[in-house]
Amino acid sequence: MSTRSIARQGFTLVELLISLIITAIVGAALLRMMVGQARFMDQQEASRSARSVARSGVNRLVSDLRAVEASGGLVAAAAGGQDFTLRVPYAFGVVCSHGLPGVGITTVSLLPVDSAMYNAPGFSGFAWRNAAGVYTYPAAVPVIVPLGTIANCANAGPDSIHTLPAAGGSPAGKTINLTGVTLLPAPPRGSLIYLYRRVRYEFKASAAVPGQLGLWRTTVTGGATEELAAPFAATARVNFYVLNNAAPQAAVPAPLTNTRGLELVLNGLSERAPSGSTVAKSAPVTTSVFFENRPD
Repeated sequence: MSTRSIARQGFTLVELLISLIITAIVGAALLRMMVGQARFMDQQEASRSARSVARSGVNRLVSDLRAVEASGGLVAAAAGGQDFTLRVPYAFGVVCSHGLPGVGITTVSLLPVDSAMYNAPGFSGFAWRNAAGVYTYPAAVPVIVPLGTIANCANAGPDSIHTLPAAGGSPAGKTINLTGVTLLPAPPRGSLIYLYRRVRYEFKASAAVPGQLGLWRTTVTGGATEELAAPFAATARVNFYVLNNAAPQAAVPAPLTNTRGLELVLNGLSERAPSGSTVAKSAPVTTSVFFENRPD
């Protein structure tokens, strides 16, 4: 057998070197693509986390602010817009009667309300609305008697209060008595009334994310303090709409009764810096909520 007929076996050193170089180039490209994709996904996750923080704050604030009354809803605010207190209504109703002999007792027929919201602690007082649309806030905090005097709401005349459940009918509102406060002048029968809680919001040091800013909610009268969302940027705050001004202002209005709404500046952050970055992702969210029953 001739040596030319012997089958060639293996690769030359040059061929091996070329194949290794090609493999290294392809592998480096694939690795770079995978690292880039991982960083992109981490950036996206950080952005979603920051947006979630901002939206959580918006949802909770709006749920309280949407029923706040214009001229008396904001009761305290600190410079910087990171600490403010509101009268947050949680139950509405109609005055059935006031001023039973001997003590100041106001019987109220409440409209249907979520039971969990109604039974939560923190009742701070009530306000009633006169014919001119002005709300009166008694300074003293009354005592709620959960079983009100139903007869005061069920007169036979045309001014009966019809928020009571009919016999065999669907559930309706409940009747309560508010005692311990004598109102002068007394609210006329049929006046609108609501119960409220004093709620304080603060942007302050977070317990969930140490070293960052969190949004805290405190029910002032006998309630709890809870951290709603974190972390926020140091620029998170509220600004104030004053009377009919179209643009909000950073300065706390004087008097507070001129406040007609709040601009919520909720700049959420991710809890950590994503890959390839040294700072947390931010998600600036700004929205406005205007108070109810504006007198102007």
